[in-house]
Amino acid sequence: ISQDGTDAKDNHALIMKYRGVSMHPEVDMAIEDIVNESVVGGQEPIALKMENLKVSDSIKNKIREEFDTVLNKMNFVELGHDIFRRWYIDGRLYHHLVVDETNQKQGILDIRPIDSARIRKVKQVKKKKDEATGASLVESVNDFYIYQEKPGGTNQGVKLSNDAVSYVTSGLLDIDRKRIVSHLHKALKPINQL
Repeated sequence: ISQDGTDAKDNHALIMKYRGVSMHPEVDMAIEDIVNESVVGGQEPIALKMENLKVSDSIKNKIREEFDTVLNKMNFVELGHDIFRRWYIDGRLYHHLVVDETNQKQGILDIRPIDSARIRKVKQVKKKKDEATGASLVESVNDFYIYQEKPGGTNQGVKLSNDAVSYVTSGLLDIDRKRIVSHLHKALKPINQL
């Protein structure tokens, strides 16, 4: 990996680089300041503002109830600081949304965090050749996630459907606009120069 992390072979290597940088005392103190300013522990850290939402009060109440349910399942009041810190460092956050396939009306039963370095999104594109023009046509696209206990190993991993995983990114892209990067990406070169 180069000093700025741009030649990292895959997301796993890049995430491990971010985690390594976050262990430096100066970087750790800066991250703690950012996280402490963003998430206040021990109280309701986030809330919905729906004053400008043009729907009935009953729908707003249902949205609030579901929002509170998700926060409770994530234990966000207690773990919000750690969740935000992981997102800030890794540049992405994954959660497995557990549902009962036999009774989907129960909704989400549990929300389990997934290590960002152990999961990747896979897109299988099935193509066929157009007989008349010879052009390659996309017949279907199948998206899913693969969770591997040991990334880069020989094990195949566990396949998770697209709708069973919640995925939030930093919103930042590398210079080629092809890879999600962390908020720490700009710190890679300066920390290596220290």
